Amino acid sequence: MEHMDEQWLELIGKQEQMEKQEVLKAALSPENVSQAIQAGELALGDEIISFQRTEVVPNQVFMFVPDFFEPMPEEYARIKYPAERRPKIIYTDETLEINLTVNPTNNRMVNNEMEQFVQDLSFLIKRMQPNAKWLGEGVREVGGRKMGFYEFTVPVLDGVMYNGIFFIELEGKGLFFGLNCMERYQEQWRPIALGIMDSLQINPMEREEGDA
Repeated sequence: MEHMDEQWLELIGKQEQMEKQEVLKAALSPENVSQAIQAGELALGDEIISFQRTEVVPNQVFMFVPDFFEPMPEEYARIKYPAERRPKIIYTDETLEINLTVNPTNNRMVNNEMEQFVQDLSFLIKRMQPNAKWLGEGVREVGGRKMGFYEFTVPVLDGVMYNGIFFIELEGKGLFFGLNCMERYQEQWRPIALGIMDSLQINPMEREEGDA
């Protein structure tokens, strides 16, 4: 009898776990994530992630950033990002393992040539990161303009890291965004990264004036 009770409890536990996974899968669907982020809260089962609309390029670009993210301490940023590749803005969680970056550059970029930029940049990344596992690349539409992206995982000292790189043209120059995290966070944070990108507000004042 006792053995049957243990089997029953184990079966119930597995069923509850499957139900939780289904709820989480639905919560992380692209449509739900984008809408929830713009509304300010994303519910993931018992966990609630709140987002703050944050100005990342003065008067031009606003991003929804998790409210528990803080600017990465300078001393850690110097270690994690070499000076020549250090993003201008780095937000991170308390573990310093989930990072959201913004990096305006002086590199020429043309909105209508985004497909070619994706091909050229992915070629360079693949040469620079021969051990990377490529997850995808392409062009999305965000805020009425094209956004190039590529995603890959790469071995690091303490495991495997997911990297999502996204970029748009702003005033003829490349504006880059990124989310990187350890692989154990990838299932949750990869769709959140895409949702944050889908929720970008680019030149919102211009759109408001155009709608007036």
